This record gives sequence, C-alpha cells and structure tokens, in this order.
Amino acid sequence: MTEYTDPDLEERFHRLRRAEAAAAPAFRAMVSAARARQSAMPRRRALGLGAAAIVIAGVAVAILLTRRAVQADLATVRLKTPTDFLLALPNEELLRTVPELGRVTITLDRRTP
Repeated sequence: MTEYTDPDLEERFHRLRRAEAAAAPAFRAMVSAARARQSAMPRRRALGLGAAAIVIAGVAVAILLTRRAVQADLATVRLKTPTDFLLALPNEELLRTVPELGRVTITLDRRTP
C-alpha cells in the first residue's frame, strides 16, 4: 500500500517555503518604492493628456472649418459593389419595359407544308 503521510516530503516543502520567504523583499519596502514611483507619474500623464486634448481639439476645429456643406440626396446615390454582376439577370431590359399590347394580326392562311 501507499503511505499518504510522508514526513520527509513535508519537511522539504517547509524548507522550500522558508528559503522563498528569506529571498523575498520586504513588503513595506516594495510599497514605499511603488508610492515613490507613482508620485512622479501623474504630472507626466497630465501633461500628456493635456497635449493630446489640445491636438484633438485642433483637428476637430480644422475639420469643422474646412468641411463643405455637401447635401447628398439618397435617391441619387448609387453604390457599385464588386458583386453587382451576380444580380444581373439575362434579358433584364425586358423587365424594365412595359409590353405593348397592340393589334394582333391573325392570318387565316393555314396551309400545311
């Protein structure tokens, strides 16, 4: 049978945990270093965001000033796609015209050949 409790394995894991804990930096030192780095970042970030906002506002103003008032009538807009040929029907000009129903001439000459 297999023994589920292995005191040697347990002792090796405890030694590994102690070695890892000794090699890890102190928590307070890590927090104070992060706060020191964080205090300098907002100034640079604020300057960057301000510059980006000015550039975006300038582009928006330039677009609004140079924009022409082009009125597009949707009835005249025609979209030409690469797959339009799939919608073309043979003899489709017949579908676009109205047939003329005129006089029909009937010939009574029914000669057989």
